[in-house]
Amino acid sequence: MIGTNTPLNNTLTKAIFAVFAVTLLIIAELLLLFFERIHTVTPLPMEKNIGHTVQFLAFGDVNLGRTVGQKILKISASYPFEKYDVKQDSADIVFANLESQVSDQHGETGHPKYNLIFTAPPEAITALKMSGINLFSTANNHAFDYGIAALKETIDRLQQANIRFVGTSKESANTFNPLIIEKNSIKFAIFSVTSFVNITVNGWQRYIATPDTAQLAKKIRMVRDSVDVVVMSYHGGIEYTDEPAKKVRDFADWCVNNGVDIFLGHHPHVPFGIEKKGKSFIVHSLGNFIFYQPQHYWTQRSYGVKFLIEKNDTAATVMLSQLYPVNVSMQTKRLTDSLEYSKLIRRTQQLSNIDLSHYWN
Repeated sequence: MIGTNTPLNNTLTKAIFAVFAVTLLIIAELLLLFFERIHTVTPLPMEKNIGHTVQFLAFGDVNLGRTVGQKILKISASYPFEKYDVKQDSADIVFANLESQVSDQHGETGHPKYNLIFTAPPEAITALKMSGINLFSTANNHAFDYGIAALKETIDRLQQANIRFVGTSKESANTFNPLIIEKNSIKFAIFSVTSFVNITVNGWQRYIATPDTAQLAKKIRMVRDSVDVVVMSYHGGIEYTDEPAKKVRDFADWCVNNGVDIFLGHHPHVPFGIEKKGKSFIVHSLGNFIFYQPQHYWTQRSYGVKFLIEKNDTAATVMLSQLYPVNVSMQTKRLTDSLEYSKLIRRTQQLSNIDLSHYWN
């Protein structure tokens, strides 16, 4: 008979205790892993930094004088823009060329003898405020139509209405200065110049910026490193032609070579194409936007062009985004006729060096 304190009993007891201890350790380890898993928060994937973006939309000439001015006076200030809602195009900055002074000529919106001399009435300021366009060029051949007094009145009325503009100034020291705009942490320097005016008097260049390359080169250098995008609005060329004039091409190339990212042409009153030079875009003519010129087919059809500017870290990239076809008149509408739409696409493509087929809205 084996006693209770025999070596065999002691060995068996130790073995049982060891198995029990190991089992407890395994259970404890499993419980620890279980609770760690419950309380551990799985980190969310890092959000991709897409930076900042701005949609910049540009249209052609806006003339609120002559017949359009009379409609404003006799019907309503909202008349020119009632059939085109710019807000539908969803742009942060909407730019156009204001092809008329805004001055009080006692109901006169066009010279009784000279058809090329005209002005918008004071009520046109309300139309501009309602238009959805938030930035205008004022450097063009009509900027001096009713003289220096009307030019200064135009500037005063725009400033009083908090309408942003560039290209004219009452102070000669500021005439060539760009308008600096910052939107969504992207900074723009916008220039506007005209190659001529209809009424010339000595010293008109003091108030209206011209394509003086010496002045412009200096101004562009001053801002180029402190802004993300440089825009040049140029008023010049030959009206109603089928392609840009050499003078316009040469100046556009000069602008691109000197730091301009977007070149916007006005004055021909007909649409031309879009060219890409390096990282820059050239629109030789945006044609008309609000303008009564029923004499020519292409003065009544054009487009707006939208650019997407994307900025990551410190670098900004300009990309073509969309093209908006327009049916131009005293009350501009969106161009929907399929035949006319096709003609506009074909004309624009023939004058472009990039494929535009994916951009038409």
